[in-house]
Amino acid sequence: MEYEKQKQEKKKYWLKLDKDFLKSSQMKVLKNMPNGKDYIIFYLSLMLESVETVGHLRFTSLVPYNDEMLSAITDTNIDLVRSAVKLFCELGLMQIFDDGTIFMPDVPKMTGKECESAERVRNYREKLKNQKDIKLLQCNNDVTKSNDNKEKEEEKEKDKEKNKQQQKDKEKEVVSVGDSCVNGLLVKANDSCANDLQEIIDFYNNNIGLITPYGTEILSDYLKEMDKELIILAMKKSIEANIRTIKYIKGILNNWNKKGIKTLIEAEKEDKNFEKNKEIKNQKVQSFEQREYADLSFLYANLNTEGVNNDSRTNK
Repeated sequence: MEYEKQKQEKKKYWLKLDKDFLKSSQMKVLKNMPNGKDYIIFYLSLMLESVETVGHLRFTSLVPYNDEMLSAITDTNIDLVRSAVKLFCELGLMQIFDDGTIFMPDVPKMTGKECESAERVRNYREKLKNQKDIKLLQCNNDVTKSNDNKEKEEEKEKDKEKNKQQQKDKEKEVVSVGDSCVNGLLVKANDSCANDLQEIIDFYNNNIGLITPYGTEILSDYLKEMDKELIILAMKKSIEANIRTIKYIKGILNNWNKKGIKTLIEAEKEDKNFEKNKEIKNQKVQSFEQREYADLSFLYANLNTEGVNNDSRTNK
């Protein structure tokens, strides 16, 4: 899959804040408290620290962050950190898992990501667009008597450019609609895909265990090709088998992918066919065993005959 290739490229992350971010009920509560602005700055700092790990904050795999560490990495007063952590948890802006991992719930929905190759393509397109705009301006300066004609030409040029851009966006959508779940490249599709990914992450955390950034990347790759319900079904099967690992889930999804199964309906149909074939096979085995026993009945008949003959000889 594309995961290994994407992993090698250097990526840039950013947070996409809504224009009404500071008008939300949680932000209003923070602003109206003493040191409210410091609380908001500390909150944004934690979000930025966790942007590469899909909202998860942990110093190492063995050592979680404590208040002193958070104070150091965000350059925030330790007393403010202690009161802010308690307040953020009460407002639902932060979760602390049993192993000490800190999770910022809003980060997966607000994270944008772009690899270097995508940035180069975007810059190149902007450069071409600027060159065309300069040419149009030069033409307007050279010919002043044909303003009406030039306006029509400009409109035609803009329409062509718009059509080209729309075509590029369609091609980009086909290739990158899965990336928007993590990267936020497509604004229109981003919200629904981010919500699907968040639902998958929540199911994993609640039923299997704390998902790692590697696990998140793996499942987000499958989300490009499969319905979210199909991925959740694979996780349910791992729970039923009591093999709660990302490797086992990946094996189920790879098997479905090889068979061309992309939706929940197709997976359920495959399960029904499997059970039906299994039942037919069991019936054949039972039929064979019964026939085998029936064929051996003549042996018992011969044994009984020989027994009678032996008894008659003995009596004589």
